[in-house]
Amino acid sequence: MAPHEVLENGIEGPKVFWREEILKSRNAKHQGDLPCYLIIDNKVYDVKDFLPDHPGGSVILTRLGLDATDAFNNFHPSSTNDLLANFYVGDVVSEDMHSTKEGFTKEIREIKELFKKLKYFESSKSYYFSKLFGNLGICAFSVGVLYIFGNSILGVLISAALMALFWQQCGWLAHDILHHQLFDNRNYNNLMGCFVGSVCQGFDPCWWKDKHNTHHAAPNVHGQDPDINTHPILSWSEHALTDLFDPKFSKENAKILPHWLVHLMVNYQTLSYFPILSGARISWCIQSILFILPNGQANQPSRMPISNIQRISLVLHYIWFGSITFFFIDNWFLRFTFIIAAQAICGLLLALVFSLNHNGMKILTEEESLKMDFFVEQVITGRDVITSNPANQWIVDWFCGGLDYQIEHHIFPTIPRHHFHKIQPIIQSLCEKYKIPYHKTTFFEGTKEVFATLGTVSHVASKKY
Repeated sequence: MAPHEVLENGIEGPKVFWREEILKSRNAKHQGDLPCYLIIDNKVYDVKDFLPDHPGGSVILTRLGLDATDAFNNFHPSSTNDLLANFYVGDVVSEDMHSTKEGFTKEIREIKELFKKLKYFESSKSYYFSKLFGNLGICAFSVGVLYIFGNSILGVLISAALMALFWQQCGWLAHDILHHQLFDNRNYNNLMGCFVGSVCQGFDPCWWKDKHNTHHAAPNVHGQDPDINTHPILSWSEHALTDLFDPKFSKENAKILPHWLVHLMVNYQTLSYFPILSGARISWCIQSILFILPNGQANQPSRMPISNIQRISLVLHYIWFGSITFFFIDNWFLRFTFIIAAQAICGLLLALVFSLNHNGMKILTEEESLKMDFFVEQVITGRDVITSNPANQWIVDWFCGGLDYQIEHHIFPTIPRHHFHKIQPIIQSLCEKYKIPYHKTTFFEGTKEVFATLGTVSHVASKKY
C-alpha cells in the first residue's frame, strides 16, 4: 500500500513529493538507509527493495532521484508497468510536475507512436537470419582456410582475419538481438543472444547488458558511462585528468599505478591508441568470464541473474575455438599466432566502430546531465557516420552493423537497424528545428576527431599536471 497523507478535506490521498526532495535519493548509492526514488510520468516509485532483483543490472542506479520516464520507456515493454506499480509511493507535487505539451521531448514521443504505426519497430526476420547465416559463412570460410593452409603463416593470418570479422559481425548481431529488436518475446531474444553473443562471439549477454545499458542510460556522462571510464588507459576529458591527478581523487589510483606511469600513458595516448584497441577483445573476454563467476557481481547493489545456459554457452565458445586451433594447426607457434592475431584484429574491428560512436563528442558532468533532457543528451553525445558517396553507405552500414546511425539508435534502441535509414532524416530535421547539435561525419573524419580529443587531453595533462 502506498503512503498517504491527509488532504485539507480530511480525505486521505497519495503522498506528494517535490523533485528536489526526490533528488536527494541519489545519495542512496552511497548510503544504504535512504529510499531509492524514481519519477516516471510524474509518479514516484521507491525501488530500493527491487535493486537486487533488477534484471537490467546496475543501469537502474543512473536514474535514481531523477525523472526516468523516457529511459524507462526505452528499455522496458509495457508489461513492466504491472511490476512497477508494486513500488508506487506517491506523486510529484502538482506545481512541480513536468509537462510535455511542447518541445523536443513531446515531438520525439509523438514520432515514436508514428513509427509504431508505420511498423518500424517490427523486424524483418529474413533480414536478421540472412545476417546470421552470412556470419556463419564467414566462420566456415575461416575454418576452411585454416584446414587447408593451417601450416603456413599466411594461411593462419588470413584465417585469423576472417575469424575476427566473424566475431565483429556477430557482435553487431548480438547487439541488435539483446536490444530486443528481433523477436517480440524477450526470452527468445535472450536465448538467441546466448548463441550469437556467447557461443559464437565469446561475450556473456548479461555482462554486455550491464555495461551497454548503463552506457545508453548515461552516454558520455563522466563517472557513470563505462565506455568512457577507461582512464588512464585512454583519457577522454579533463574530468578524467582530475580523477587521475588531483590529490583529492587520485589516492586510490596511485595505489594501482605510480603517477609517472599514468603521466606516460596519458601523454602518449595518441601513439598507444591502436595498440590499445587491439587488446580490447581480450579485455572484454576476461571481464565477461569474471562477470559470470559466483562472486563476479559481489560489489554491485543490483545484480543480473546468471543462468546455467549462459555459462554453458560461454564454455562452448572456447571448446569450438580451441578445437579448430588444436586440430587444424600442428605447430605451437602458428597456434599462438592464430589465437593472438584473431583476438587483436577483432579488437581493432570492434573498437574502431565503438570509438566513433561517442568518443571525441561532448563529455557531461553528472551535474550537467541532471539538468538535461534525456533525448537531448542522447543526441549531443553521439555521432552518425556517413560516406561522401551515398551510394556506398551500405558498406558502412555492413561494417558498422547499423551503429553508424548511432543517434537514431540511442533515441529508439529497439528499432531494428534496417529501418534506421528511414528515420534518420526525420530525427535530423527535428534536431535542426530545436537547434540541437546533430553531428554526422565520415569514418575517416570521425577517427580524426577522436585523435584530436586524445591529443587535446594529453596536451592539457602535460601543461596542467
